[in-house]
Amino acid sequence: MANQFLVSVAKAIAKDPNTGVGLFLGKTNITSAFNLTMASTEVRGGIGNALLYTYLHDRKVDIKVEEATFDKVFLGMNVGQLATTGTYETLQTETVTLASGIGTCTLTPLSDIAVYLPDGTIQNVTPSGTSFTVVNGAALSVDIVYTVSTSADQIVVGASTPPNVVDMTLIAEVRDNTGVIVFYLQINIPRYQVTGNYSLSLAANGVSTQALEGSALVSTSAGVDYYAKVTWVPVSTSATTYTSIVAIPSTLSYTTSTSATKAIAVLAISGTTNTNVTTSCSFITNSASWVAGLHTGQITIAGSAAILASSGSVTVSYVSGSSTLTDSVNLIVA
Repeated sequence: MANQFLVSVAKAIAKDPNTGVGLFLGKTNITSAFNLTMASTEVRGGIGNALLYTYLHDRKVDIKVEEATFDKVFLGMNVGQLATTGTYETLQTETVTLASGIGTCTLTPLSDIAVYLPDGTIQNVTPSGTSFTVVNGAALSVDIVYTVSTSADQIVVGASTPPNVVDMTLIAEVRDNTGVIVFYLQINIPRYQVTGNYSLSLAANGVSTQALEGSALVSTSAGVDYYAKVTWVPVSTSATTYTSIVAIPSTLSYTTSTSATKAIAVLAISGTTNTNVTTSCSFITNSASWVAGLHTGQITIAGSAAILASSGSVTVSYVSGSSTLTDSVNLIVA
């Protein structure tokens, strides 16, 4: 038997443990770690205080995933509140060149404008529509800050809301000494408790990363308590290698007045052969207004007309051999 090696990081897949709805698919991980620890208590006695027994207890499973890409789901799971789409007050910053002291805002301010002049002084002025006047402004170039109403995604960091508990799966590649993938190592934690510790460093000379940390909570199956299931999935040498996938239809249209669930079918293509692989795909939406079934292709409109302010899309992923094939479906609110 050839030597086998676990190489690189693992993909991370999180879904709602109650509904099975996908929350995120992490494919750009920098690190992913599975740590199993256990405490021990020594029982000693007699002449020389010999070791009589070792009691092992407090087994714990910890998972950490660090992503190179920025995803608001990481913050949402840490604070127990995923992003919602709506209309919110936000700050608008611009640089405006005045004409005889008069400037024009790109958007309509909701209140006074703070005007930062080149000499370091600040004027707070009341706009008329999108127009404003700066005393002794002449033809200066000034920076302005004002409040506007914006359609956006928002997460409320509550004072007491607990972090999310999710179903977490890590999928890593096990290769032999020739570099061929022989197994996919799958580690599934049915109840993964996010710690709630979140740090986002903003640096001028680098890309910010996000880390998701947490521990496994006990689950029960067939009367047995457990934290995780570790599975070695063999790679079949006779499996068909697909070159692409096609999600059908390419666009789903919804109306804001009616909740609806619609289906996506996915075909994997190998030469002239097409195979329906819908149940083996992952479906992830980029909008809080939709809910995507993790392996079903059922896309459900979620939320009222008040929060459906923009269209979105669904990214469909299918693993074929060592490749991950993707396609997308546009979601349109009519």
